[in-house]
Amino acid sequence: MIDSIVQFMRRDVTRGVAGTILLKVGSGALAFALFSLAARTMSPDGFGIFATWLSVAQMAAVVGLVGQESLLVRFLNEYRVGNQPDLTKGVLLSSLRISSVAMLIAIGATAIGANIRGDSWLLIIAVSAYIAVNAGLMLGSQIARSLVSILMGEGNREFFWRVSVVLFLLAIMSGHRQLDPAELIAVMTIAMSIGLVAQTIAIARVLPDFRGTAVRSETSRWRSSALHFWVASILEAANQYFDVILVYWMLDPATAGIYFAASRLANMFAMLSAALYSFGARRLPSLYFSKNHEEFERTLRLMAEVTALCVVSGLLLIWVGGPHLLNLFGPHFAAQHWVLIVLAIGTAFQAAGGPSAAILQLTGHEREYVPVVAANVALRLIGFLVLIPWLGVLGAAISATVSLALATIALNILCRRRTGVDPSVLGLLRFSASKRGAYAVRGAEPGE
Repeated sequence: MIDSIVQFMRRDVTRGVAGTILLKVGSGALAFALFSLAARTMSPDGFGIFATWLSVAQMAAVVGLVGQESLLVRFLNEYRVGNQPDLTKGVLLSSLRISSVAMLIAIGATAIGANIRGDSWLLIIAVSAYIAVNAGLMLGSQIARSLVSILMGEGNREFFWRVSVVLFLLAIMSGHRQLDPAELIAVMTIAMSIGLVAQTIAIARVLPDFRGTAVRSETSRWRSSALHFWVASILEAANQYFDVILVYWMLDPATAGIYFAASRLANMFAMLSAALYSFGARRLPSLYFSKNHEEFERTLRLMAEVTALCVVSGLLLIWVGGPHLLNLFGPHFAAQHWVLIVLAIGTAFQAAGGPSAAILQLTGHEREYVPVVAANVALRLIGFLVLIPWLGVLGAAISATVSLALATIALNILCRRRTGVDPSVLGLLRFSASKRGAYAVRGAEPGE
């Protein structure tokens, strides 16, 4: 067994997946520290307002990118494998131009909405700046992940800037000062801006010299794919952030803050899914477009092995240590352990489903991905409207988990039918069964 574990850890794919997961876990730990410290340096209503506006800003950034971040992952890999620098230059310039204009529109609409609500100008400016910088990091991380490294892409987007914000919050907490939501959003924006500059410099250094390269476009392909990617990314953002906005609207700011804290803890499994997506988005498209099917399936199998291990250990952590983790946000959060457990079951189910969504999008089946995500959002919204008046915040958690589980099943069925591969942990059972069958044909037992 020890030899098997050592051999497993020496595999290049295992190290790649493990490294990406460690980066995501570190980012998640910093996010947890950031939000728990924020909850302790704000009033319950203040933290709820902060969580709600942060969710609004995240959704506005996704809307403003109009699907260009996913489009770049899709076509940069295809053009690099095909050695087409003219199209690479074309898609980069097109994405930057379109996303810049659309982002200004999204920021303007958010600012107008905040002004109508009567929010302070400091909050409006802070949220607007956060949307712009966050969108820049989201777009830049996709380019950096494909051209530089996962560390440069995801590290600057989710890890490095959080260190300085956590240190700032520790200083505020030690000084026994209470923060305003606008102040924290402004500090986060400044820290993220530093990461955006570092990311931009790294990308500029590795880009080919395009000065003598003519620009070629595939506008119809890009427009069609971008539309589906955009709708999908908006629906994905709604799955992550619209919950908090609805709880704020249907209940109160303090309860929205509680739901936000529980959902961020449950998102340890969503971090696993995001880590698998980050690794898969860098490795799987090139394998797919170069028709290296054996390595493609080997990569998926090893990703599933890592996923199964993380899901089991994560659920155990939530079950045993959930109240203690919630208590770090404040005493009134610890009473919502069952909300955390229900949300964790849903995100664990999604993680166990593997990167089926990424595979569908990155292999040209994004059109079939969108209806599933749309149905997920619609089902969740209906569940909120029915269950929140009856069960309160627990009803919101139940609705989120049920809709997420059904969407995961549907995406895996689609993935198997369209690509012929099963990225979920269930694929390990089929692989194990086929391996036992091979041993039986040879007349030997596993391990002989």
